[in-house]
Amino acid sequence: MGLVASVASEDSLRAYLNEIQRFPPLERAEERELAERWRAGDRAAAHALVCANLRTVVKIAWRFRGYGIRVADLVEEGNVGLLEAVKRFEPDRGHRFMTYATFWVRACILAHVLKQWSLVGVGTGPMQSKLFFRLARERARISAAVGDTGDLDARLAARFGTTTERVQAMTGRLSGKDHSLDGAPFHEGPSTPLDQLVDESESVEERCAGAERGALVRRRVASAMRGLSPRERYIVHRRLLTDEAATLAEIGRHLGLSRERVRQLEERVKGKLGHALADLDERAASAA
Repeated sequence: MGLVASVASEDSLRAYLNEIQRFPPLERAEERELAERWRAGDRAAAHALVCANLRTVVKIAWRFRGYGIRVADLVEEGNVGLLEAVKRFEPDRGHRFMTYATFWVRACILAHVLKQWSLVGVGTGPMQSKLFFRLARERARISAAVGDTGDLDARLAARFGTTTERVQAMTGRLSGKDHSLDGAPFHEGPSTPLDQLVDESESVEERCAGAERGALVRRRVASAMRGLSPRERYIVHRRLLTDEAATLAEIGRHLGLSRERVRQLEERVKGKLGHALADLDERAASAA
């Protein structure tokens, strides 16, 4: 089904439209025969059924051209829905194929529009889709009838069966599309919005100073550790230099000490380490 696979660009769309004109519409009997042959495994019948309805997909896609998406892309998405409809169509129910397939074609096109509208995402679900595609029209209709009153959002919420907050959120999303930070907002110069953003990360000087401070802290701690007793070093490793600190009782059982004695030793160790690092806090304060 090469015609369905890709409509590469707007330039090729015209050639595509000319190409699909050669497939005439099907009568009900022809359509049913092709559908039954496809259900029996005849891929050529499915191909003929799809090709005969490609023009209808273009008509549906054309209705959504006002959302800033290439018609060629909309046609491609509609064709995906058409293929899905062929897989699921049951001719025994007595419906015409495109009566059934229109749902799938529209669903794929609508999903694509919603996804492409914003990188952040508009949301999914029947209510979000209804708000996205009908909110502006309903707002204009109510405004024309009652004026731009303060309860317009509440009226819209009641019309759609949703909350005022949801209406206001969608109104904000519809007010404008995403803008690239790399796009030049003015023609006078090469500056872009990205150039105007404040860089809140650390400067090179701050990163270097932080690295030096970290190295100095590690040297001071290592030096202080050498002056501790074995019991004190054990407490440091089990209580201060671990993600899962042992309890005072556990350390006491290991060292043969009471819980209170371990607490006293821990406080003494913290004092020694704090004394070894005290002047670093003074340096930081003076530098600030």
